[in-house]
Amino acid sequence: MKDVRCIIEAKIKETYKENSPYILKDGTVNAEIRSAELFGAEGDQKMVEFCIDEALKAAEVFNEKRLSPATVKVGDGVTVHLWSDAHACTVIKLTKCSITVQRDKATLDPNFKPEFIIGGFTAHCTNQDEQSHTYEPNPNGAIETYRWSNKYNCYQGGGDGSIKLSKGRHEFYDYNF
Repeated sequence: MKDVRCIIEAKIKETYKENSPYILKDGTVNAEIRSAELFGAEGDQKMVEFCIDEALKAAEVFNEKRLSPATVKVGDGVTVHLWSDAHACTVIKLTKCSITVQRDKATLDPNFKPEFIIGGFTAHCTNQDEQSHTYEPNPNGAIETYRWSNKYNCYQGGGDGSIKLSKGRHEFYDYNF
């Protein structure tokens, strides 16, 4: 069989074109490629095919959810992930290695009512994953700039790199933190 790595890389390059260099640096994609190579060396064709499929699924997830310099543009909605909370923002400026975003106004659906179980030192919200919001631009929203990290293959900030960005607007408040 032709070199497994070349097969997977060719499929990713063909499918995701300009985003493929970033996808091919993703840890999950590379783990599946390495697994496919190991199973190939053992002659286990069924597992090679399984790992190829998993690598391609991981590539699709990266392309759908992760920002990269190849896919982000001004006006896109993005999410800034803090420790457990997340804020919806709009991209307002791009450079070769940075992205500047402005916080959107996120309005919690008035039908959402947090449900708490009382116990211990505090209560536990059992339905926080059901939160939904509507979004609109906020001309007075906080403006932050994040840098592209070649090492970690993502936009990040926060001094220690703990703040990450993803595609789409997804406001989230962690009632349990």
